[in-house]
Amino acid sequence: MIRAPFPGRCLRRAIGVLFLLLLSCNAAAIEEIRLDWGDIEADGWQAQGVSLALTLPTDTASSLNITLAQLEIGAYRVQQLRLQCADFDLQPQAVECRNGQLSLRSDDLALDAVPAHFSYRLDTRELNVTLSDVSLAGGKLTLLLQQQNAGWRLAVTLDGTRLADIAALVQKTGLKLPALEHQGYLEGQFEVRGDSTGLNSIDWQLHTRAAGYSNAEGSQAAEALQLVSTGKARPEGPDWQVQATLAARQGMLYADPLYLEFSAAQPLELSTKLRWKADTGELQVHSLAFDQPGVVSGSLAARLMTAAQQPLQQLTLEIREASFPGFYSNWLQPWLVGSALEKLDSEGYLRGRVVLRDGKPETVSLTLDGVSLREQAGLFELRGLDGELHWNNSDAVQDSTLAWQGASLYRLQFGATQLVLQSDRRGLQLARPLVVPLLDGKLHVEQFELGVDDAGAMRWLLDGFLTPVSMQAFSTALGWPELSGTLSGMVPKMRYEKGELTLGGTLLVQAFDGDITLRNLRIQQPLGRVPRLWTDIRLDHLDLKTLTRTFSFGRIEGRLQGRVDGLYMEAWQLVAFDALFETPPDDDSRHRISQKAVDNISNLGGAGIGGALSRSFLRFLEDFPYRRLGIRCRLENGVCHMGGVAPAEQGYYLVQGRVLPPRLDVVGYADAVDWQSLVDRLVAITSGETPRVE
Repeated sequence: MIRAPFPGRCLRRAIGVLFLLLLSCNAAAIEEIRLDWGDIEADGWQAQGVSLALTLPTDTASSLNITLAQLEIGAYRVQQLRLQCADFDLQPQAVECRNGQLSLRSDDLALDAVPAHFSYRLDTRELNVTLSDVSLAGGKLTLLLQQQNAGWRLAVTLDGTRLADIAALVQKTGLKLPALEHQGYLEGQFEVRGDSTGLNSIDWQLHTRAAGYSNAEGSQAAEALQLVSTGKARPEGPDWQVQATLAARQGMLYADPLYLEFSAAQPLELSTKLRWKADTGELQVHSLAFDQPGVVSGSLAARLMTAAQQPLQQLTLEIREASFPGFYSNWLQPWLVGSALEKLDSEGYLRGRVVLRDGKPETVSLTLDGVSLREQAGLFELRGLDGELHWNNSDAVQDSTLAWQGASLYRLQFGATQLVLQSDRRGLQLARPLVVPLLDGKLHVEQFELGVDDAGAMRWLLDGFLTPVSMQAFSTALGWPELSGTLSGMVPKMRYEKGELTLGGTLLVQAFDGDITLRNLRIQQPLGRVPRLWTDIRLDHLDLKTLTRTFSFGRIEGRLQGRVDGLYMEAWQLVAFDALFETPPDDDSRHRISQKAVDNISNLGGAGIGGALSRSFLRFLEDFPYRRLGIRCRLENGVCHMGGVAPAEQGYYLVQGRVLPPRLDVVGYADAVDWQSLVDRLVAITSGETPRVE
């Protein structure tokens, strides 16, 4: 076996031997000169069964043939390599093969009589090899190899080559590629330069046509991609410096959860400068600039240790400008699927800077300019958000200011306000109390804290109170029947953590001249698709006259107390509770009930009228005195198990009359009522319609 530092040296020796033989031989007696070298090996490649044959001139023509039984370059192997030269020059200092033909075989490639040009000069050690119109991967390849002294250059041009076949060829060299199914074509040029010490440079100008790919899981896919890339790579000692650009000008790309579309009007353009330190496995991204018109532009720098448990050692992201709605729909929305932020109408601009260290946030600075967000179903809205938000992972306090022109939550309108915030490693908190106009009242926020838990999920705490809001404005905003009175109350230690909203105390609402309190309030995923709510409610001395007038139920005078235990809702629909509403034992106010109210209570189902009056006599009276009234419902599995204020013969009292005449009793007989039917009757009653009882 011959060890060769470079193939040109072997060729130079062969030419010398052949030329000496030509000078010393009788051409008429010798028809062919053949040299067999056996195996030749050098760094990175090995040739087996190498031979060179020269057919001396005859009446027809002479020829020069070089054959290799097998050639291995890295993990890639070809067999039966043969270069035939019918048109050649053989001089003491040079050999040239014009219009030659190259043939070879491999597992993925078969070349038969490919046009080839070959030349070598002994004096300058200059080697030139050109292969033209090589059929490769469904397209054509042109290859140019030049070598002079210790340096060499390889230039390749691709035309219409299939990406799937190119990927298969690359994998044959030993490089591992992701398991993807490729479509489309790769075209362009690349050039590699080197010498006896190794590679010196790599340059490329490549583009794809109708490119695409997909994986078996469906989490990665692309279609009709038109990509253009230019770049160069240079070694610096053991490191490599790379400068490159990439532009996506057409097509779509899906990388779970991101879905991006590109066009000539809205391409994505990237340019980068990086250093790869092979000895330590460190990738230094000095800069990666990105620009997508109408969406986002900026740059990032990063340092990654590929073998570390946390590869991302440091990252600095600069957002020069992000434009809504493009930035939201392209880069934010895919990460918000399944949350209340999944479907937003948006506008405005954002700028910012984010620094990560060891994969965790170090500093965040955002500037918002005229940002408006509206949930498409009308759940919430934020209008005209301006200001700056700053945070860092240290004990140093940062000041921030945010202001908005207006907001809404469940159709409740909030006015313009400004937040003065302070932040440190623990999160954000109000620097001073906040007053937010709410309808014709005000929401006073005494304490607000925002942060993230150990898992990176958002958490917040709010403590405040609500000054009187007219029930008329409140009910109108929510689309309810018009209510009278005012609404006010305390909001004690409302906390959101791990997707759950809880109260640290009792929520007090003052309405209908009484108190409504909520205890043990708990809401899972309050802004999600299927929120779940649990609470216990107490009603204390509500004014029935105000309440019944509000809901067109028919006039009832007196007070009402009640309890709702174990209330449970899914997607804001009642699922279960145990409720009792009744006249307070200590109520000494006037007790009167109108004929309309009596009819509506009776029509709730299974009720009858008894006492000293008959139904035919009711039409002569507008209202009646009563001693007490009440109703109970235990909702379970879609059925309301009914009860009243006291047991009655074969039923229960819904309204219990006075001892003295005129006495009126309303007795219920239905022990179980379908909940949806009961709701439909209540809706009909409160809207002024006559309920249908089946």
